[in-house]
Amino acid sequence: MNWDDLKILLALSRFGSTRKAAQQLGISNTTVMRRLDSLEEALSGKLFDRTPDGFKPTALADQMLPIAREVEESLTDTERRVMGMDAELHGTIKLSLPLVPVDRLVTALAEFAGRYPRIELDVSASDEPVDLARREADIAVRAIAKHKRPPKDIVGIKLGPISIGYYVHKQLLSEASRGLRELTYIRNSLNRLALGDLTSPENLDLNSRHLIDGVMPRLMAVKHQLGVAPLPSFITAEEPDVILLPGIPLAHWGYVWLLHHKDLRQSARVRALFKQLSGLEDDWHQDWGSEAET
Repeated sequence: MNWDDLKILLALSRFGSTRKAAQQLGISNTTVMRRLDSLEEALSGKLFDRTPDGFKPTALADQMLPIAREVEESLTDTERRVMGMDAELHGTIKLSLPLVPVDRLVTALAEFAGRYPRIELDVSASDEPVDLARREADIAVRAIAKHKRPPKDIVGIKLGPISIGYYVHKQLLSEASRGLRELTYIRNSLNRLALGDLTSPENLDLNSRHLIDGVMPRLMAVKHQLGVAPLPSFITAEEPDVILLPGIPLAHWGYVWLLHHKDLRQSARVRALFKQLSGLEDDWHQDWGSEAET
């Protein structure tokens, strides 16, 4: 048994599917299954039950998981500390960005790549939480609600505020006001979107018709006049036909944070990219304006 075997065990226990485990580990589904079969054969026991809901750990896996987690924690802690001691501007930086595209981020990355030709960027995009302690990323950009803070071992700065509001296509609003079309609400899955201090959908007095998850799919739905949807204000700034629903003001939701683990503070390349991206703080306010912080 080696560390690669334990990574398969941990990934399948966390994600419950070979596809997600393979994505996390950067290998193929076939490789995940081959290593799992090999590990189970070496142990002469079954580690997971294959169910319609995914891979479920067996009693044998439950006995091994604490050991695997302890090994993982020790290795990742050592890896972070070693990387944190580097003083060279070369190597790879893993960067996790949100799914919502922000042109300024990409522009800053292009400038950074031109300035540091020996540094390779490994960029992924997700709105799911990222575990910086396990080095799922070296640096992450994430939206965090205003009443929350990053974990204690994470170093972070606020790039800018996020406000959300109910948006609608102005043509749809005009036609609804003249009785030509019905104005409906685009709902999201339960607990998929926290509205913070924004008034609840029930107070809009609109019938719910469509269910659409994801910020960008909801923006596209509003642009194509499918109804009213809650959206962050900064992604509507370049959409002149998408306007706030009258009578419902914006609500301050939280902040965009730039984050890295404290053990990487001495890494020259991480410091360089963090400094580059931290310059977006002024651009955020310049491009989208300082939003009210309630």
